[in-house]
Amino acid sequence: MQLSVRIAIRRLILLLCTAVAAALFACVPARAEETAAAERQVLICLQESLPDNQPYVLDGRPYQRDIAEPVLNGERGLLYLRTTQVNHWLFPVSYEAGTPVLYLTLEGIQTPTSISINEIPLSADQPVAVPLGDVAELRIADANARCLIRLMFTALPIIRLDTPGNTYKDTDSPCTLTILDPDFRTHGLSEQSTTYEGVVSRRGGSSARYSEKHPYNFSLMKDGKKWDHSLLGLRTDSDWLLDSAFSDRSRMRNRVLMDVWDEIYRLPWDQTLSGATKGVYVELFIGKKYAGLYVLGEKQDRQQLGLPKAGGKWFSSFFRTTEKGNNNQSPAGFVSLGKKKPGQEDPSLWYNVELRYPGVSQDDCAAHWNDFYDFTRLVVAGSKKDFAEKITDYVDLDNLARYWLFVNATDLTDNMRKNMTFVRLDNADPRFNRYQLIPWDMDASLGRYYSSKRSRVRELVYNSLFERLVRENPQDFRALLLSDWQALRDGPLSADSIMAHFQRYYDLIKGSGADQREMAKHPTFKSYVNDAFHFTLDFEDELRYIRRFLENRLKWLDGRITEICRTGSFKQP
Repeated sequence: MQLSVRIAIRRLILLLCTAVAAALFACVPARAEETAAAERQVLICLQESLPDNQPYVLDGRPYQRDIAEPVLNGERGLLYLRTTQVNHWLFPVSYEAGTPVLYLTLEGIQTPTSISINEIPLSADQPVAVPLGDVAELRIADANARCLIRLMFTALPIIRLDTPGNTYKDTDSPCTLTILDPDFRTHGLSEQSTTYEGVVSRRGGSSARYSEKHPYNFSLMKDGKKWDHSLLGLRTDSDWLLDSAFSDRSRMRNRVLMDVWDEIYRLPWDQTLSGATKGVYVELFIGKKYAGLYVLGEKQDRQQLGLPKAGGKWFSSFFRTTEKGNNNQSPAGFVSLGKKKPGQEDPSLWYNVELRYPGVSQDDCAAHWNDFYDFTRLVVAGSKKDFAEKITDYVDLDNLARYWLFVNATDLTDNMRKNMTFVRLDNADPRFNRYQLIPWDMDASLGRYYSSKRSRVRELVYNSLFERLVRENPQDFRALLLSDWQALRDGPLSADSIMAHFQRYYDLIKGSGADQREMAKHPTFKSYVNDAFHFTLDFEDELRYIRRFLENRLKWLDGRITEICRTGSFKQP
């Protein structure tokens, strides 16, 4: 088949796949939190009216902060903040059935004489409207005392994480995880609040160094064993993460870019999967203390990558690159082979490349490492002839073209040596037994390095593998690259499309008032890399910066990609 025809067919297929993915995304019923934030409110009324609801007055009665505890529709919230005079309670609310009507009862007070919301007397049949992100002031009095309680409402689930003594380590500690799920009925639950047993540990590489807002791993447990279960409508699994996104000024980069990758790519052996994880924004409490805005997320593991369990009919491998390393000992990014073979000291590690699945022993690690080592050696030291003839035995060029465009369009500066996932499924279909490259950990993106410092608009991201692919052009890789760019540039990789993902999440966060709570809890950030890299959290300012950066970068890439495909070089002419 002529090259021009093959490229045209490929481009048509890519456009169709992108359109189908967008259509499927549009057809999925919007989650409650994805409705327009500006239109949301709650309606509050009493479960039972007071016969004589008297005005709330400041008189000689003493102020008692704990005169009553509010309960809405039979559900308790969480005590968000306790000051010397006022208790602040946070309640999750669901919008699945439209604007929620919340029926208030009070525990602890016997005979109230006055109950009002925002100075409007409450009754059982005349609800008071409160915008979702606002704070409602509940004033209560009885014959002897009076108090003020502040009520806050969120469309986000609330999670409370408890360990003995509320201490958290780098190793697994027993814990309980309580989820207040506003959409519990949709998720097949009978109650809003559900408590799970498990183990928890702090997670992350560089992110583990931040003491102000740790990320966490946790595993669900039952009868002393890991227990698979769905949480908040996500997949059924035992292992989960709570991502803090502390160094990200938007708190949304990784979540958004997972969604973008999911739009543009599908694993060849499972067209329902892209390798991207899904996640749900939650508000986290550590014990009784508010910890901030987090993402309850799935892990990138065997299940997420559509790989069969070890010991079955087919053989599969999943590698991830870790730290960048130095040039003499850094297979990650195809920098060098080093002096030691894979598995020589640790069966799951080769310098800065880790075999994540399956877990292997010293005896059988070679079966998984040999192919990856030969692949790396071909890129690092193979002749031009060998590279041209053999590279497609190891990798899928269509996948690599898509990965490189995605990484550069979104400025993933930390995903060309570390944070790369290589996955393959070795079975009878030759399309499946070549490595697929999947992104991971994308906080350093869209105008920011991992330190939070601004990155450069005009900075290409590549490694030795992509350098050889562009220079030596096996199977006309450059034509595929240009074809894919033309197809994706005005679709999923356009500024408008990417920013629509940001706006969807921000509407949820801002509409629930979670942005204000996050900024109050974690107003500033100082990088462990350098004290000069710090910021004051401002969601809207960062979103404006991301759009400006993205528009300028995409415009620059239009010319650079055309030039790269013409010259076969990443170097600026």
